[in-house]
Amino acid sequence: MSLLGQLLDPGFRQAASVLIQVGQAQADLGDLAFLISDIDVKTSRAAAAAAVITIDDRRDTDGQWMAADSGLFARWEPIVISADFETHIEEVFRGYIMALKPTYPQNGGEAKLVIECQDDSAALSREHIRRVWGDETTPIADRDILIELIKPLPLTAIDGPPGQSSRALNMDALPINFLQERAKANGFELIFSEGEVYFGPKRLEGEPQAAIMVYAGSATNCLNFSVQDDAQKPDMVAYELAPKEDGDAPVTGEVGPDLPLLGQTPAASEGAGLGTPSVAKIKGEGDETEEEITARAIGLANENSFKIRATGELDGALYGHVLKVGALVTVDGVGTRNGGIYYVDTVDHKFTPDGYRQNFQLMRNAVGETDGLGAPPLSSVLSAIKSVF
Repeated sequence: MSLLGQLLDPGFRQAASVLIQVGQAQADLGDLAFLISDIDVKTSRAAAAAAVITIDDRRDTDGQWMAADSGLFARWEPIVISADFETHIEEVFRGYIMALKPTYPQNGGEAKLVIECQDDSAALSREHIRRVWGDETTPIADRDILIELIKPLPLTAIDGPPGQSSRALNMDALPINFLQERAKANGFELIFSEGEVYFGPKRLEGEPQAAIMVYAGSATNCLNFSVQDDAQKPDMVAYELAPKEDGDAPVTGEVGPDLPLLGQTPAASEGAGLGTPSVAKIKGEGDETEEEITARAIGLANENSFKIRATGELDGALYGHVLKVGALVTVDGVGTRNGGIYYVDTVDHKFTPDGYRQNFQLMRNAVGETDGLGAPPLSSVLSAIKSVF
């Protein structure tokens, strides 16, 4: 039986099934759904989401291939993949078909059509743009640039901070590459999901997603869970900006992370008694301003503060939800040090004959369970640590 046939079987469907809609009309696949053998969707807060759909293609009595010649699949066709949990449907992926790869081996029964897709960011990679944003009298914020660039597309910008304001900011790039650079300059994330774009810092406030349950008896939904606690990432970031004119002194500074703690005790506090602070050093790039290098340094310090990484696998049917990247999730059942709130870094969604699995990577900047996000920002904690040296 094909993947979709098993997923749509009544006994399995009560747990989780998959829904694929293609084209502007969001048409479902009909009988082609039963030819799908594998769906793999990789999502990340730091890279474009990508989906690969494998179809066991078949030739009909007219000599036409059921999938390849169906007319449903073409480059740049919109596509949406969702998980159907019987009582509710949650979106896994939204984007465009980017490549069609049919294969016809000697044994016709092994013919396949592989469909490769990329999230909505792909639509921002079609035209190289040369433009100057803002001028001396009318500066423009990075968020306003984002809104202008996505205006022709069916995308909405999620509320967020304005970012840096620029006067005569030169753009000579694909829009997606330019926005990625502006995100880096601000220490922001750039995430495309469900027809929306988020441009801003890590979202460490608000309600966590449904809990990941480990060793929780009948409530267990996590098949395995492991943690890596990394001591190599620096706690602080020092920066140096070359002088603009001869005779001027370089601009220097040192910053720490400024995000709330996802736990009781900051990971940076371990090793604070060694007498030598852990500091990374960066230099200015191109015509970078002091505001930009400071924001980039803080962004790097924030990223480095997430020293604790966790990996695991969810049974999607038991979890009953789609785990989202760039959002919080609670982990229960792994003790007081490693349990608590994490930030979701990546999720690999797999629909196979074995069911729906979600392989995840999580991150956090502290240890210990908390009742909420009441812990102080890391910067104040690190200031206290730094004063010891």
